[in-house]
Amino acid sequence: MEKLEGAQIVTKNWTAIKGALSGFSRIQLVGLVQDLYRADPKNQDFLHARFLVSDGGTDLSPYKKRIKAAINPSRWDAPIKYRDARRAISDYNKARGQLGETLELMFYYVKCGNDVTLEFGDMDETFYNSMGSMFGSIVKKLSVQADPELTATWLDLLEKEYQRVANTGWGYGDELGGYVEDLRSPQT
Repeated sequence: MEKLEGAQIVTKNWTAIKGALSGFSRIQLVGLVQDLYRADPKNQDFLHARFLVSDGGTDLSPYKKRIKAAINPSRWDAPIKYRDARRAISDYNKARGQLGETLELMFYYVKCGNDVTLEFGDMDETFYNSMGSMFGSIVKKLSVQADPELTATWLDLLEKEYQRVANTGWGYGDELGGYVEDLRSPQT
């Protein structure tokens, strides 16, 4: 492809966008955000999570819906889409990133997966690796916080979830049990 004489190459990055926005009025900026809001439901979820927080916290239902659709699709023969479920958690973190709500979404990911294995039986290694990894990430986040009250609250929930799948194959139940013990160790 030939370069046209006198044509400028446009750099596509945040700095270029920021420069273009710098001359916008308040009304133009609000109009742009409105256009983005209307363009994609994920943008709506982002803006709702960022700005519409009640005393009860953020409405996590759009993110939970995406997680469930990816991990526990309504059709039994539909593929599990781990990346889509993890992206829902990541999208929430970009919008708001409140620790308790992030933990709730991560836990929901594991719970949806556990529902699948309890309903359909043994899954494959990739499935259990993904669920175990997410469970371990929850434990790691709690350990980093070093908040005994937060840990105690989550320890009970994680223990109950572990008990639901303790006898699951591929060593999955053992893996979750080990994570629960790791979290419990500092508590004793």
